[in-house]
Amino acid sequence: MADVKSPVSSPRDEEPRYPETQQAELTDLPHGIDVEQYRATVPRWKRIWQHSLTQMILLSIQAFCGPAMSDAITGLGGGGLATPQVSNISTAIRYAMLAVALTWEIPPSVCFLGGPIVNKIGVKWALVIGSMSFPIQGSAYYCNSKFGNQWYLILSGAISGIGTACWYVAEAGAIMTLAPSGARGKYLALWIVSRNLGQLVGGAINLAKNHEKGTEGGISPDTYVAFVIIESLALPFALLIVPFESVVRSDGTKIVTAETLSTKQELRRIAKTVTSRLIILSSLWALWSFFYSGSWSTYLGIYFSVRTRALSSLVSPFFCIVGCFGLGFILDMKGLSQRRRAQIGLYTVIILNVGVYIWSIIMQVKFDHHNPGHIDWDDGIYAKSFLPYFFVQTTGPLSQSYMYWLLSSFATDAQENVRNGAAFRCIEAVGQAVAYGMNTQTTSDPIIGFGVTFGLLGAAIIPMIMLVNSTPDQIPADVVAEQQNAAREKLEGA
Repeated sequence: MADVKSPVSSPRDEEPRYPETQQAELTDLPHGIDVEQYRATVPRWKRIWQHSLTQMILLSIQAFCGPAMSDAITGLGGGGLATPQVSNISTAIRYAMLAVALTWEIPPSVCFLGGPIVNKIGVKWALVIGSMSFPIQGSAYYCNSKFGNQWYLILSGAISGIGTACWYVAEAGAIMTLAPSGARGKYLALWIVSRNLGQLVGGAINLAKNHEKGTEGGISPDTYVAFVIIESLALPFALLIVPFESVVRSDGTKIVTAETLSTKQELRRIAKTVTSRLIILSSLWALWSFFYSGSWSTYLGIYFSVRTRALSSLVSPFFCIVGCFGLGFILDMKGLSQRRRAQIGLYTVIILNVGVYIWSIIMQVKFDHHNPGHIDWDDGIYAKSFLPYFFVQTTGPLSQSYMYWLLSSFATDAQENVRNGAAFRCIEAVGQAVAYGMNTQTTSDPIIGFGVTFGLLGAAIIPMIMLVNSTPDQIPADVVAEQQNAAREKLEGA
């Protein structure tokens, strides 16, 4: 059974400890706290800092500065370069290294599936290590655009892939752990929206510097300077993250954590996780969930002008914000069981994605018969050719947000969320590496990528229905906490 720790008495908490009598009162409820006592003994600034929403916002800001800026660069089509080939090579290497870093032991900072290192050093320091790698990508694109330096762009894919692996594992565990059980959908929507708001800001920068009609080649080199600056801001926010044991959720509950395991024990747990029914049934979904990004990015780079590609990175996130919060409200509906919400969420995501894929394939077949050249936003064909890309930037994130909500529905403690998130992220990275690897040749037909993506979704549906139909009606971590409460109360009454 998990050893639940107090949010105000973590052995890693460097702040002064409270008197033993106060600590005892605060830990009377294993899964909750005495709210009045907590307010009376803990300064307001610290209560705000330790609040689960504050921690989710800090994590979301990092997602804004890091992955969102990376998505904004990708959203330019081929990274905004004159040809998408080198960008696709770099991106494929980045995700390949990320997958390898998540899979094999790479001393001293990244270990098998990322689980041991994150559970060993804590989420905070894993986020710090990862955030330090964010500016490498922006700087590499700048050097390539300004000086034609291709070797650094390709090398940056390998370096940032390893560094980002640490951050992704920690992020996956955090986003599935921080939220109270009744607000997981909305918390995950906040995380997804922050990533898209980052792309929105990046898109504004892109459009401001690349709005002239008739511009040929790639994006202005100065565009990447702004990206580097924003990517560098992730580090100070990573330093503000507190350990899971110190977090107090908005409903007054604490995060259920297990005692620290040795590396050998952790590896055994990870091996068990990788072969678990949860990961096996969700593996095809994980492989598919980010697969769309390679083909649709290439589609944008081949068929759209520079300023239209810049505009796309500005407008693409708008509908995603609405869609993700809409899905969040569905997943948090109190009138339905958790299993029923999981089923509704799954069918919603599948139907929306199928519609977008069919539209995209129809457009690509037309382009195969008649190449439209570089489409500009004042061309008559612009709207119907761009809208599939626009909508996939919503349906793709919806599938990711939904899957992390579903994974968190099965976890018994925070460490298990880290392991499940690491395994899922590893498979995601493999999918992204393959997707971008398929598109390293600019002469390749994007319809191949569209067809493979569609096929992966079709293959993932049956295993996902099997998994969703077995969703517990209550989060196991909450059940563990209730059992501990009952046992404690029984002992006190004896």
